[in-house]
Amino acid sequence: MSVPFCVAIVHYHLHRGGVTRVIHTASQCLTDAGVPHVILSGEPDESGTKLPVQIVDGLRYGTEAGGISGIQLVQAMRGAVSSMLGPLPVVWHFHNHSLGRNRVMADAVAILAEAGEAMVLQLHDFAEDGRPQNYPVIADTDTLYPHSPRIRQAFLNSRDRSYFISAGLPAAHSTLLPNAITPPAVLKPLENPPEHPLVLYPVRGIRRKNLGEIFLLAALSPKGTRYAVSLGPDNERWIPIHDEWVAFAEDTQLPVMLDVVGRLSPAPKAPRTFASWLRHSTHCLSTSVAEGFGLGFLEPITLGKPLLGRNLPAVTNDFAEAGIVAGRLYDRLLVPVEWVGRETLRQRLVRTLRVSLETYGLAMSNEHLERSFAAMLHKGHLDFGNLPEDLQRQVIHRILAGDGADSVLVEIRAETQPLRAWLRRTLKQTTPTAKPQDLLAYAPEAYGARLEKLYSTLIGTKPSAPEYLPKHKVLARFVKPGSFNFLCT
Repeated sequence: MSVPFCVAIVHYHLHRGGVTRVIHTASQCLTDAGVPHVILSGEPDESGTKLPVQIVDGLRYGTEAGGISGIQLVQAMRGAVSSMLGPLPVVWHFHNHSLGRNRVMADAVAILAEAGEAMVLQLHDFAEDGRPQNYPVIADTDTLYPHSPRIRQAFLNSRDRSYFISAGLPAAHSTLLPNAITPPAVLKPLENPPEHPLVLYPVRGIRRKNLGEIFLLAALSPKGTRYAVSLGPDNERWIPIHDEWVAFAEDTQLPVMLDVVGRLSPAPKAPRTFASWLRHSTHCLSTSVAEGFGLGFLEPITLGKPLLGRNLPAVTNDFAEAGIVAGRLYDRLLVPVEWVGRETLRQRLVRTLRVSLETYGLAMSNEHLERSFAAMLHKGHLDFGNLPEDLQRQVIHRILAGDGADSVLVEIRAETQPLRAWLRRTLKQTTPTAKPQDLLAYAPEAYGARLEKLYSTLIGTKPSAPEYLPKHKVLARFVKPGSFNFLCT
């Protein structure tokens, strides 16, 4: 006989974005299954959806000295759960507790682990993975990654899970928990499709989304093609970089529109909503250089929209294992090394890599530098997606001046061809590379069943003292020679 329980889902905020959508889907699944639950957040739900949300002070982003302590946060969370759901046993489901955005949440997780609580620690993003500015917040804790038979580290992709297992996490204390896929909007087909392609990148334009690559694509796309990014960044750290691209769009007059939702219309007299932009788009795009799960690769399939852009094998390999071709994707966009200059790039790498490693508490060895530089060179070419923004703009200016447009190559499975020719063919393709029925493994029903099974297993497991994964071993898996990308600093 199963033990009755309730679930407390915990996150810093409920702003629009990937993690919030995951939480919304989980809440709906639990409601449909009759599982009592509450969502604990440091801030209100922006969507206005009627979900069982409780605001708990101390959960939002921030690491102010003299604020709430870990034990005080645990007491506040327990009080919020009890007031909503009564005395039922609790499964705690934390999202991104180790991200380095709030040290107190990490401390609270360790306290609950020591108390023998049942927990799912779902890791969407990592301070160790291209977020050096976050790492100092959690650098001095030895209790960041607790594990026991009653705790599961839940991963979005197989690569991340393998990294943790190789760092010492018992495989039995880990699980793969891919996101559920649902259409981001309900769309009515256009009566008259647009004459020219409208390519939508449905993301917030933060740095790792690689906005410069959109401008490169726009410079080499057939005349009349337009590109748009749905939202601007809401993190102050990325706003200046975004503003530089806004200015570049105005300066070059390339057909790239940024932060369009609520600000611009996709067509005359059309609404400015996200759904309207999706409806009027002919294609979706992803140029990101790093993702956790990669909703943007699969959601276009649910809308019947073809996807083009940059392949991320760490994410898409799992889709391929499930028999899904996520889109028409390239592995690299190659530009001649002399357009940037080997020494220019090397000196930039020396400065940026040293700062990044020092922020992680590591010294830059000559081996790390040389292997990182070697990884950037591809038979006389550089990957445009691993250049700092000013060097990306330098490349685009050269193309706009009429210099060597066909020297820009697209690499797909080690074969290369001119990017301009590939875009001409790809933008003529108006059907996705997969069908909605191919996504059944990612359906909300399957996701809900996985959650219920996971929670039931944990609540039925006898409490035991936790062990802690050596944090430096996790760091070594992510921060290794050859893995550096300028856009992830």
